[in-house]
This record gives sequence, structure tokens and C-alpha cells, in this order.
Amino acid sequence: MSRTEQERGREELVRALSARFVELRRRAGMTQKDAAEAMGRDRSGAVLVSRIEHGAIANASLSSLAEYVRAVRAGFGDLKDVLDRYTSLPIPPPVRKLAAAAPPPRKLASNVTLALPPGVRLTALPLDPRQHRQLEIETLRVRRRAGYWVLRRVFEHFLHGELSAINASPASWLRRRLATYCRKVFNALFRTRGPKEPKRAERMARLREWGLKHNLTKPIAEYLEFAVELAFDDMRDHDELDWLPPADEAHAIMSVKPKHRVVTDAQMCLAEWWEVNNRYALAAQETYGRAHKAATDLVPTVGCDARTVTRYKQAVMRATNIASMTAPGTGQRERSVADFRATDWPSELDRKLLGRILAAALQVWDSALPTFPPAPGPKPC
Repeated sequence: MSRTEQERGREELVRALSARFVELRRRAGMTQKDAAEAMGRDRSGAVLVSRIEHGAIANASLSSLAEYVRAVRAGFGDLKDVLDRYTSLPIPPPVRKLAAAAPPPRKLASNVTLALPPGVRLTALPLDPRQHRQLEIETLRVRRRAGYWVLRRVFEHFLHGELSAINASPASWLRRRLATYCRKVFNALFRTRGPKEPKRAERMARLREWGLKHNLTKPIAEYLEFAVELAFDDMRDHDELDWLPPADEAHAIMSVKPKHRVVTDAQMCLAEWWEVNNRYALAAQETYGRAHKAATDLVPTVGCDARTVTRYKQAVMRATNIASMTAPGTGQRERSVADFRATDWPSELDRKLLGRILAAALQVWDSALPTFPPAPGPKPC
């Protein structure tokens, strides 16, 4: 059995385990969110469950896998056939490091060009051990940087929920300032973990000075520091600070610009605003159509020429616009209604019928107004 076959067997093991995890969760009738809540990880559990079920279990601890199996009401016996199938594979013999005994490759002069015969293709040469080691170091560095940005994704969701819990307005400068402060605190905690922890107090003191300089009151700054430290400790207790994504996923994360690697709190606020705005707009559009139909049904279709019907429909449109653009009981509504009635309508239009058209549009709109979803409010910038 060659090394390539062993790697292929390891990949098949990961795929089989991931598929079995999904099967166990579905057998329990649970969603990923339910499994995360059963694991006691409301904030970061959904990310961990998704990693486990999508094959990123190489860096997952045994305790995390045990928590997941217990959360979906299963046991390690349900994984026995998958593990036995992998452990029954033969172990490959040791491979000699022939590359260490090979002479270093010759370097061509800069002015030398190679002309390959037709049909001949270049193949990759084995790397020098030092080059292979350097490649491993670079890959590990990329995975560590990408792991930080994965943590930032989780932290941004926590930050969004925390700022929404204290009723920070999405469209205010204060929310943007608080979000920036929380990110600085998280970065300080992350950069001063392990042997660098003695420098944490000094860095946090500089952050408090930054907060005072940018008009953040001391109580709110202390509360946010406490909340961020709780989230950071939760990640540390669940071994998520040192989690490394696979190499291909890490390169994909680091290949984009930093501003596109995470969904920030401002982007989440904007997405929520658009969702509320769309619900409100759909409700207004539906009610506008019903008010317009109620007023149009009063327009006579018999005994009137096409020109008179068109003028009635113009009056219907104006009445519906008054209903939708003015709130009941306001001075703007009263002025708009008075202007409608004082309009010098053509003589062939019935004044009483125009009043009924206006009343029908207002009645349908005002009766549906309490059922509207909440208005979106100011748009986050």
C-alpha cells in the first residue's frame, strides 16, 4: 500500500464519518442549530457542528466529537463499522528519503531558453527537503492566519447579538464605535494569549485610553470588555482558538481581501434592515392593490364614455396615493383630503361618487395598517 493509497483511505474515512454524523443527527430529528444547543454552545456551536459534518474533523478534539455524538443521542458504537473499515487497511512500509541524497538542481542562466520537442510535457520535480519544509511552514502560517479569520466570523455574530441586546441603534455612530472597540479588545486577547499573556494588562490599559478618547463612557466600555472576555474564554474552553482549517480552505480564505473575509456587524444590520424593509414594502404593496381595487370597483362601466372612465381612474389613483402616503389623524391627511374634495373636477364626474371612492381607499388602507410589520426605520450606513 503506497502513501497515496493511505491518504486516499484517510480521505474516505473523513467522508464516511461526516456522512455518518449527518445521518445520526437526522435520525434524531435535529437541525444543526438544535445539535449546537444540545452541546451547550449557542454561539459557536453551529460553526463547530458545520465543521464536523463537512469533513473538517482532522483538527477537532475527541471531546468535541464526544459532545456531538452525545448531543444527537448516539454513541461511538454507531461509528464502529466506519472506524473498523479504516483500521483494517494495511500499513504502508517506510519510504526512503531519496530526495536527501539527490544533488541540488542546476540553475539555468537568465538568458537560456529551452525548446521542448513536440508532444513532450514538463513534469514536476521532487522538492528538496529544505524546500518541502519551507512549504510546510508557509502552509502552516496560512492556516493559522485563516483560523484567526474563522474566529472573527464567529465573533462578529456574537458582537452583533450583544450590540442588539443593549439596543444600540444600527444607524448610529455609537454602534460603529462600540463595534470597533470590541474588535480591538478581541484582538488584544487573541494576540496576548499563551506566553504573551503578561502583556495583556498593558494593552488593555491602552485600549481604555482609546475608548475615553473616542467618547466611550467607562461603564459601557467595562461591560463590553467583560462580554468579549466571556466569549473569548468560551472559545478557549472549547479548543477553538487553535483550530486550523484545511489547507485548501485556508488558501481560499486568504485569497480574498480582508474586508470580504467576514460579515461584519454593520453588514448584518444592513441585511436585517433590508429584510424588514422588504416585508414592509410587500405588505404596503398588497394593501395598496386592495385599496385601489376597492376604489376602482365603484367606477361605473356602463353609461360612461372612455374619457370619463379614464378620469375616474385618475381620481382613484390620487385617492389611493393619499391613503398610502399619509397617516390617519394627521394634519397632512386632512390637508390632502381637503385638496381632493376642493379639486375642480370635470363636470361629467359625480362629486358624491368621488367622495365614495376616496372613502373606500382610506377605509381599506386604514383597516389594514395595524397588521403591517414594523417600519424599517433609518437605514444603517
